[in-house]
Amino acid sequence: RPVIQRLYEKIEEQIKAVQEGSFPLLREISQCIEIWQEAMHELKRIIEKHPLKDLDEEIEFFKGAAKFYSQFIYYVKVFHIEIYRPTASDKVQMSHLESHLMRIKHFFDNNLDFYQYYRSGATHFDEVYLEGQQDVRVLPDDLILSIDHSFSTIQSYKVSKLFAYELLRIYLNTAISSLQMREGSEASKVEKRLQWTGSKVSLIELIYSLQSVGVVNNGSADIKMLTAFFERTFQVELGNAYNVFQEMRLWKKARSSFLDSMREQLLRRMDEADKGY
Repeated sequence: RPVIQRLYEKIEEQIKAVQEGSFPLLREISQCIEIWQEAMHELKRIIEKHPLKDLDEEIEFFKGAAKFYSQFIYYVKVFHIEIYRPTASDKVQMSHLESHLMRIKHFFDNNLDFYQYYRSGATHFDEVYLEGQQDVRVLPDDLILSIDHSFSTIQSYKVSKLFAYELLRIYLNTAISSLQMREGSEASKVEKRLQWTGSKVSLIELIYSLQSVGVVNNGSADIKMLTAFFERTFQVELGNAYNVFQEMRLWKKARSSFLDSMREQLLRRMDEADKGY
């Protein structure tokens, strides 16, 4: 109905105004929830004033109402995600967001046929999919309590949830990408601050030592991989590490001079620390 479409466009303008208001995130989301909740009340008043005449109008109404419900569900879910987002490291936050992505994936996997039907734009099963109004109460979802049962069916609610989860998937992927970019930027800053200021031979000695004792990737990391890592991390070019190692083998004395020096310095530091107690 044109009146319902006009209402939807009006609500979209209100949402846009809120989003442009520079409110704190949770306050912005709360206002959006209230706007869509009021929109659903208005939708009910419209239908009470102009009752649906036949099955075709009912189907058209339920499909149109799904757009309203989906927005309400979307903002409620975003609010829940953000209010429980850990105030911890980026990695912990990403784990929180990814767990919600997995739930969405399970929902789509469990409703694949239904999802494909609606994504295809088909209508031949609309009458079947949109019947059984009161059965919506049996769905195990707290959001059911916020939706007027007389204006929703199991399947129309499921349509709303599908639309909402499509939006939510975009929201979560964007949030995760933002954290990944920030994490990558911080890692890059750390790498740029770290520079190897010892001799290249000493670093190659360290690399071969780590590879020899098998402490990186359970011993599966080869010299080439380790060399590339240390070159990138410490902003240094080591050249042909293999040739340097062959030269080290020919040394008559102190073939592990860097490691010997490290051990000596570490023990001295421990001895000095012991004196402080």
